[in-house]
Amino acid sequence: MAYLALYRRFRPTGFKGLIGQEHIVRTLSNQIASGRIGHAYLFCGTRGTGKTSAAKIFARAINCLSPVDGSPCGECEACKALADPSNLDILEMDAASNNKVENVREIREKIQYPPVSGRYKVYIIDEVHMLTPEAFNALLKTLEEPPKHAVFILATTESHKLPSTILSRCMRFDFKIIPAKEIAELISRIYDEVGKAYDKDAVMAIARAGAGSVRDALSIADICVSYRDGKLTYSDVLEVLGATDSAKITSMIKKIVLADTSGTLEDVEELCETGKSIGVLCKDVISRLREVIVCKTCKNAREILELPEDIYSELKEIAEACDGHRLLRIVEIFTDAEGNLRYSLNPRVVLESACIKASQPENDYNIDALLARISKLEKVIESGQLAPKQVLYKDTGIVAKEAETVKRQPSKVVEEFDYPPIDDGYPEAPPVDNDGGFYGDAFKAETVDNQPISPRFEQKQQAKPQETVAVEQPISVTADDIKPSMGGMTGGKLWGRVIRQLRADKNIVLWVACQEMDATLVGRTLRIMANDDAGYQAIVKESNLATLSKTVKAIGDYEVEVVKAGAKPVDGFDGEVEKVKSAFKGVNIKVED
Repeated sequence: MAYLALYRRFRPTGFKGLIGQEHIVRTLSNQIASGRIGHAYLFCGTRGTGKTSAAKIFARAINCLSPVDGSPCGECEACKALADPSNLDILEMDAASNNKVENVREIREKIQYPPVSGRYKVYIIDEVHMLTPEAFNALLKTLEEPPKHAVFILATTESHKLPSTILSRCMRFDFKIIPAKEIAELISRIYDEVGKAYDKDAVMAIARAGAGSVRDALSIADICVSYRDGKLTYSDVLEVLGATDSAKITSMIKKIVLADTSGTLEDVEELCETGKSIGVLCKDVISRLREVIVCKTCKNAREILELPEDIYSELKEIAEACDGHRLLRIVEIFTDAEGNLRYSLNPRVVLESACIKASQPENDYNIDALLARISKLEKVIESGQLAPKQVLYKDTGIVAKEAETVKRQPSKVVEEFDYPPIDDGYPEAPPVDNDGGFYGDAFKAETVDNQPISPRFEQKQQAKPQETVAVEQPISVTADDIKPSMGGMTGGKLWGRVIRQLRADKNIVLWVACQEMDATLVGRTLRIMANDDAGYQAIVKESNLATLSKTVKAIGDYEVEVVKAGAKPVDGFDGEVEKVKSAFKGVNIKVED
């Protein structure tokens, strides 16, 4: 006898062997037990989920003289007659090759003849979505009112292509994909029966490769039986699948997390030299990153992944060393790269660009990348360690963290002014213009008699009466010329403190929006100038404006005004007019001479 593939040899003959479709098995079994047999059924679902097997089991069960739990007994005269391939009571038709109206007309002519050995004549039409519109129309009346002895079972993987007139005439059953654990149990039973030794991890790898399809998984299992005579291992399955070297993928991800760009590109070079497709390589990286995220977030990650112990330990180490925001950003980068590979003429450049971008978070301005960097800085500050050094030992792959603990010196208390330190994150101060700019008050000092006057000196001068000093050439100097505006605070200084406070309060969205804006101080009002409509709309949003006003009030008693850059602010008389218009908005005012 010719060799039969595993998926044909172990095709289920009863509903008990149909795995993963308990909701369908229960319904069909109850219909058989109660005798409520419908005239038309529609089995929908992806490939390899048991649609055709369920149709054959159901066709024999409704003709069986003594069904057992809804399944055919296989012992009665009807079951033995239906087991003969020449029997005409169960007819299977492939709609992909018999999709014309003439084929449906032939069914209409033969359906009038009663069954030979059973109670029902069953027509199983596979891939029914391949029928032409004319064939569907020819089938409608027969499908709606067939003879009492006729039952139609339609199977399809693309139910959305069926006309609504066909769908409304059938009892629909949706077959779901099979969980990997159930497929692994089935493969284990088959291997035990055929006498094939195997590792549990190898069987689980085959089940996951099936992606919910039993037939796909059994086809891979059939190849693995012939691949090695001895015990089937996890590495053997990876070689059969043509998957990328698992250890090399893990090493590459570790180097990405450690920001080792050169080492990451070296791994990409080695993987490409093996002849692997760039698309498959990117897919394997995403799959391994998904496993790292599971290790990071799930308590029962070992049970979910069911990986070999050494691989799981490495993934767990990577997950513990990386922030959650960083992992999500790396997955996004490689997912975007996978989509771009379809249209790229040089896919390797796309993959290497993704690796560089993922391994250099300091050059990534995505919100997740910024949050990951902020979280890392917070941890360093809380631990009292500055400038941590990470060294990757090539021989062992172990990460050693060396950090020098810096003894904190007590800061000097400035009684007169409590100016915040200049933020190192900002660029060097631009040339100081007349209005002071962002850091103008920090670098520009007012002078009297060509002598600089510091804010501390000015504050002390305000505390006691100023002595009159005789000079050879009289100079016109007023109090406003000596004293900085509003107690030493300028628009640049106030705006800088507001931006730093937003970052300290972790108002990241508002902080990012304010980065490109300038501000000036007009009296007791901080006038914020938005450079574009998007920034203006973001900052005038009710919640954002309330947060911004609260932050400014916490620094000093100032009001907030938001204008677009280039727009002329309304002051003076025009401003008073606008206030009156706003107060009487919506009120009809009659003006008489």
